[in-house]
Amino acid sequence: MEKLFLLVALVFSCVSSNAQNEILIERLQQGGLNIFIRHAITPGKDPIKFNPPTERPNDCSSGSRQLNDEGRAQSRLIGQRIKELNIPIGEVYSSSFCRCEETAKLAFDRVTSTDLLLVRPGVFKPDLDRALRSIPTKGFFNKVPSGKNNVYVGHGVTFTQGVLSSDFGLSEAKIFLEEGEAAVFEPGDKPRVLGKIKFY
Repeated sequence: MEKLFLLVALVFSCVSSNAQNEILIERLQQGGLNIFIRHAITPGKDPIKFNPPTERPNDCSSGSRQLNDEGRAQSRLIGQRIKELNIPIGEVYSSSFCRCEETAKLAFDRVTSTDLLLVRPGVFKPDLDRALRSIPTKGFFNKVPSGKNNVYVGHGVTFTQGVLSSDFGLSEAKIFLEEGEAAVFEPGDKPRVLGKIKFY
């Protein structure tokens, strides 16, 4: 009986997840949303990843944590899947760390690097808050044409450390994203988290 209950729960969970994905995809196909993607797979095991003390922004040397082959394949798959789903993409921004820029380039074949997406644990980034809040109606990140979605490729710490807690509230700020996973936001006075989705 217990095994049957677990099986039913698992099936229900999968159905619910698929239904949520379909709703998110339909919204994304209409455009006007923000997609935040954590960079693709790097060496090590989540949630513990080793960042070499020598790594710096704009540095793709061996002293930085970079995508592995699995991460590069995942990046390409993300871009391919988004294209297959007819999700229109406007501007693509990324943190200036190599693993984020490479994810964006492999997925979308273009990227604008910005320090707004450089987030360190415990450091609040009001510029990023304003940017997320302003899309697509005002502010620096309003360049996306009507009917398209902006993409941000950044770091998991953006939400696990509560960096955006003043705008999203503590509960929504504590979002854990797997490498390559995305969170979808609806812009407004307070950006609203519509859900998480995997395009791979």
